[in-house]
Amino acid sequence: MKKIILPSLLLLFLSACQEERFLDPAKDNQQYLDYVLRTPAFAEGFLMSAYKDLPADYDNTECATDDAVHNANGNGLRRMATGEWSALFSPVSAWNSSYAAIFNINYLLSIVNDVIWSSQDPARNALFIKKNSGEAYALRGYFYLQLLTKHGGKSATGELLGVPLLLTPVKVTDNYKLPRASFREVMDQVYADFDKAIELLPATWNDNYTDDNLIRVFGSQNRGRIQGEIVAVLKAKAALLDASPAFNNGNYDMQKAATAAGLAGAIIKDFGGAAALPADGILFYDNDNDVNNPEIIWRLNPGNNNTRERNNYPPSLFGNGRVNPTQNLVDAFPMKNGYPISHPSSGFSATNPYANRDPRLANFIVTNGSIVRGTAPINTSTTSTTVDGINKTEFSTRTGYYVKKLLRTTVNLDPNVNSNNSHFYTLLRYTDLYLAYAELANEAWGPKADPQGYGFTAYDIIAQIRKRAGITQPDNYLASISTKEAMRDLIRNERRLELSFEDHRFWDIRRWQLDGAITATAKGVAINGTSFDVIDVEPRAYNLPGAYFGPVPRSEITKNNLLLQNAGW
Repeated sequence: MKKIILPSLLLLFLSACQEERFLDPAKDNQQYLDYVLRTPAFAEGFLMSAYKDLPADYDNTECATDDAVHNANGNGLRRMATGEWSALFSPVSAWNSSYAAIFNINYLLSIVNDVIWSSQDPARNALFIKKNSGEAYALRGYFYLQLLTKHGGKSATGELLGVPLLLTPVKVTDNYKLPRASFREVMDQVYADFDKAIELLPATWNDNYTDDNLIRVFGSQNRGRIQGEIVAVLKAKAALLDASPAFNNGNYDMQKAATAAGLAGAIIKDFGGAAALPADGILFYDNDNDVNNPEIIWRLNPGNNNTRERNNYPPSLFGNGRVNPTQNLVDAFPMKNGYPISHPSSGFSATNPYANRDPRLANFIVTNGSIVRGTAPINTSTTSTTVDGINKTEFSTRTGYYVKKLLRTTVNLDPNVNSNNSHFYTLLRYTDLYLAYAELANEAWGPKADPQGYGFTAYDIIAQIRKRAGITQPDNYLASISTKEAMRDLIRNERRLELSFEDHRFWDIRRWQLDGAITATAKGVAINGTSFDVIDVEPRAYNLPGAYFGPVPRSEITKNNLLLQNAGW
């Protein structure tokens, strides 16, 4: 992504001007300030500053769920999961970064028509206004969606609340003490912003224009910045949240689910349908040519480093082994024949538990005996003679497992070699959208209905995902699924596996209101020979129903007595 960060010089200039204006509000200073803010380079800086507030990498929020634990004592997610999550301490808060971005976006929208984006050509100037406005609306919708996901909730009296709705710049003299808008009001604003962005932006940045002005403004040089097709997917994801049980009294809203399924289904149909599910989707992160990977809808610029590997490789490979998958997650992977390990037809062996499993298990998780980078098998057992054994050192696994997903196994951390490789953060990918459609279509119409005529059903989507994963065909277990309830469980499990370690699980189990998953103790395995004993590793100390929704930061409520806190905080 092309990043143009608001220059620090401008920040100093603004601070200096604001201070001087406070001490001596000279007209000339204000005129000069207005001029600077309306020049293209500085004005675009407000937009780029909003881009800067996008997530930079995965947050490892699985470590606060039943899918993983962290092996560092002071880790914020570990503290949060074991009872410290509060309005004073919330490592998953999006409040400050989102409102910082929204402030910059609102300021840009207030001046975008006054900036001389092109002094040479009025037509080109109008196109720049259209482009920058479209990006601003898209990003504002994105950040309000983040705020709804992480801070929307219910008041003590049961009122469904969103967040304060700011649509214009807030000046020092303005009254900043605004109450929380309703969840519905904020969600409607998200839809409105996305619709406006879709109206203004091209579906993709491209050079296939005959008009040179269109190439200069909407050309491929913008690749990585938000575009129309990205906004359409974001709108579908917003509709998924809108239809979910947490925001509809504990059940899916059928009408909202049908509308949301329609948004996702139309995109998938245009993409090529269920059969177009990208073959590279499972190992999307392990591809040097990721720019052309059809799985990826939106990602940040790649960086050449070894940070993820240094954090998460087993210690025998010079890593810190930070994220440890749980036995809970390992048990969620079916057998290669598609049957859950608890099913009589699965063929699961308690004394050889990793044999004949869904291939995604070996792709995503380092189990006892796994070979990583062609080295000796990783030994996580209680009798291991290496530092990889369970609880051997501060960097050893606490669960008997290490994470493998999102890592590049070509990276070598040996101090004598210490190699890097390309890494990138993916904000959106097609598998997420396909799973969203499957979830929504199943709730609205059932497993095998296609009332909109897309040419695929929830069942078809899951069939393609499992086939791509390497489940033996025919998929007899999937064929046995006939009810909405059974398909719901399967879809949720497939989402858990496919999107593991991508920061979905924490929010998914909250929008689904899965009490058992939110409070499930994180488990591990103590291995001694052919004995695999499941052990308790870490409690999940969340208070329900408050923990369905994240808290509003206490500091904001202290500053603004009109803000209502979510119930339970």
